[in-house]
Amino acid sequence: MKKYLAVLGMAAFCTHALAQQQASVERVVVPAAKPQPYFIWPDDLHNYKGEYTLSNGKKMYINRIGTRLYAQIGKQKEREIKATGEHMFEAIDNTMSLNIEISRQGYVSGRIAYIDEENTARPLVFASLMTR
Repeated sequence: MKKYLAVLGMAAFCTHALAQQQASVERVVVPAAKPQPYFIWPDDLHNYKGEYTLSNGKKMYINRIGTRLYAQIGKQKEREIKATGEHMFEAIDNTMSLNIEISRQGYVSGRIAYIDEENTARPLVFASLMTR
């Protein structure tokens, strides 16, 4: 009988200790670090400069002024673009996101998503880069 009471007492003690341990768990929130801008050497910016044909028939022009790149699609407003990753660019005003890959032989491939100012019915456009 004493063993039975001892086991019952130990079980109650363990359950009480476990309940106290679970109640003291706190949540810690760690804020995410701001992503660092992707760096491209100024000499490498020249590789992206030029005229590109998109799969929807429009032309995209990328121009370099100093250490900045500007992209313009058709007759839309020219927008400054910043590198966000390897071969990845985004417009400062978040109206354009593009991926441009240029092979050593000069072949171009990539994708673009942009807001078309001329087409209000379908303002978000996705296209592929065809040629340069």
